[in-house]
Amino acid sequence: MNNSSTQTNVLITSPKGYSERFADIFSASRLNPVAIPMIETVIPKNIPDLNRLFLNLSRFEYIAFSSRKAIESFYLLQSKKNLSLEGIKFCAIGKDAEYMQEKLGVQPAIHPDEPSPLGIAAKLNEDKNIKGKTIAAIVPLVEGITEPDVVPDFLAELNKMGMNVTRVNAYITRAVEKALINRAVKLIAAKEVQCIAFTSSAEAEILLQNIGDKSHLENITIACFGPYTTAYVRKRGLNVSVTARDFSSFSGFLEAIEEYLLFK
Repeated sequence: MNNSSTQTNVLITSPKGYSERFADIFSASRLNPVAIPMIETVIPKNIPDLNRLFLNLSRFEYIAFSSRKAIESFYLLQSKKNLSLEGIKFCAIGKDAEYMQEKLGVQPAIHPDEPSPLGIAAKLNEDKNIKGKTIAAIVPLVEGITEPDVVPDFLAELNKMGMNVTRVNAYITRAVEKALINRAVKLIAAKEVQCIAFTSSAEAEILLQNIGDKSHLENITIACFGPYTTAYVRKRGLNVSVTARDFSSFSGFLEAIEEYLLFK
């Protein structure tokens, strides 16, 4: 990391893989990415919910993926079982839809206007015959922290629409090892980070649980990847200066951060 006073360092807290993809986009930017994940997403060897889903796959009319990791977990088990996906309508958000097509060979049944789980619900609700339809929501099991609002709100909305909803925990979201979190906290306390870019509520929650003194964050620009993360971070008492208008891609997030930090 360049410690020059002219260097603007952006702490990226998304999981490994996501954070690496995000950091790569900074190559043409005057901003310097510092990727230190706050959370990790893990696909365990045994996934009881997903196993039950595959035993009863034919009874579901819709399958909705809340994230790319949800698609990956589903794909890994489906490729072993080689079950037919014919007759099921699949839903994903933003760029995840392309990944879903690549891995599962299925076309998205809908194209949400908003790249979020609630965007999936809103688009499904445009179907006047959606009430009573069966849907499996492929989501994470959150360990060690309070589950952010995104998934519970998504499931609640599907139920409100009258769908027959089954929650399927397909992977685990949890905090990374303490050493990584401590590294990020030390950089913040030493004022070596000028901006923190949160891509999910869970990342913010882990950092806030470990920061100790919130005053360390007072002179740091807080950027959030979309309105739901922004709402959660504000609820936790932080001032959010940047919310990406285009939260379907990391490029849109970087553009919003650059616009604020470099051109304000």
